[in-house]
Amino acid sequence: MKKHITLIIVGILLSLPYVGKGQHGLSYNQFGQFRNSFNGSLSMMDPQGGAAVLSRLQWIGMDGAPRAYWASGHVGVKSLGITIGVDVKQVRLGATRDSEVGGYIASKVRLSKDEYLGLSVGGGLLFHKSDFFDLDMTDPAFRDDVRNFQGMMSLGTSYFKEDKWYIGFSIPRLVLDKQRQQEDYDFRQVYYATGGILFQVNEGFHIKPSLMLSHMEGIETRFDVNALAFFAQRFGVGMGVQNQGDLSGLLQFNIKDFGIGYSYQFNVSSRSANQRITNSTHEIGLRYRVGGMKML
Repeated sequence: MKKHITLIIVGILLSLPYVGKGQHGLSYNQFGQFRNSFNGSLSMMDPQGGAAVLSRLQWIGMDGAPRAYWASGHVGVKSLGITIGVDVKQVRLGATRDSEVGGYIASKVRLSKDEYLGLSVGGGLLFHKSDFFDLDMTDPAFRDDVRNFQGMMSLGTSYFKEDKWYIGFSIPRLVLDKQRQQEDYDFRQVYYATGGILFQVNEGFHIKPSLMLSHMEGIETRFDVNALAFFAQRFGVGMGVQNQGDLSGLLQFNIKDFGIGYSYQFNVSSRSANQRITNSTHEIGLRYRVGGMKML
């Protein structure tokens, strides 16, 4: 199976030059370290529990610039063989606020001595808020504020070997009541396919590549691949690439039950407007895992 996971990762890397560019906004550079937030079934890789927070800051110094905040956590119920988790997200852009609040239950089925199939199901609410009136009280174009909410379900499945590799598919935002027309705002479903593997070169040196495919209705599919090299299982350094042309530098520091991560995203495109926007994107993440920080 390890050979198969390697071939999948290589295939994604080879396909990146042929994928078109487009605006997406669904990905985070540290997705390999925050896998549970994209797929609740992967919480079964840490059955004792854990928590994580992530902030993404774009266009530093610009008024109304995008800000994203993400908090998630889960606890294990050993007697039932399940985990129970929650996710809270908010994205801010100018006068708008998009928020998600959800929860899930996950379980796993043993397929072999150390391989499992994970499953998760959950639900929650989506909220959209636009305070247009505050932008210009005298302009009729900004007369009406927007308030919308919508129910959602979440589904996730994964195939993994603890602390070695994983692959998964999830729909963390399965929007309910698709027949309801939103005149001012439309909540869209989102889909993720994720994977990661840990290679041990020697006792003190590991390499961890991760990949993610994300898709939102009406927006072009996005591919992200990154890799981290870990020294003494404590300090990690690496980089990531996206099919939109963005690159990111990654740092990770693990100590006991905690992990601290940082990433800086930039664009190598010659388009000056795009470079000015993406050259100041920062992410800071903090993780906690019961039983000690693991690299997968």
